[in-house]
Amino acid sequence: MQQPKETERTCSYRNCENTFEGRSDKIFCSDQCRNHARRDQLKTEKWNAPAFYHKISEILKNNHKILKHQFEGNGDNTIITNFLLRDSGFNFEFHTRILNTSKGIYKFCYNYGWLELENGKILIVKNEKMVEI
Repeated sequence: MQQPKETERTCSYRNCENTFEGRSDKIFCSDQCRNHARRDQLKTEKWNAPAFYHKISEILKNNHKILKHQFEGNGDNTIITNFLLRDSGFNFEFHTRILNTSKGIYKFCYNYGWLELENGKILIVKNEKMVEI
């Protein structure tokens, strides 16, 4: 194998070991490697996984707290309006499990769940078999 010339550099893109010559500030061997590196950088910046996961966890914990408060305050199989949940800060988009039954689709946040009934009513249930946080 030949020794690279002093003006030759190795491409900075991961897994690309091509050598190249060019301007002193050039760090990629081709436009393809430069574009791949930029896409990887944007993915990391956009999703920022640890912060993203933390935010989802906070939403789920808040939903669980609201369901638990409504369930324990009103007894078993509580029926309330969806406006009451929304006003409490409940987010219907986030849940940990979906359970299909003959009565309908139950959505759970850990061990508390809800079933959307007609006329904007919500049935809140507790499932002892689920994990409690």
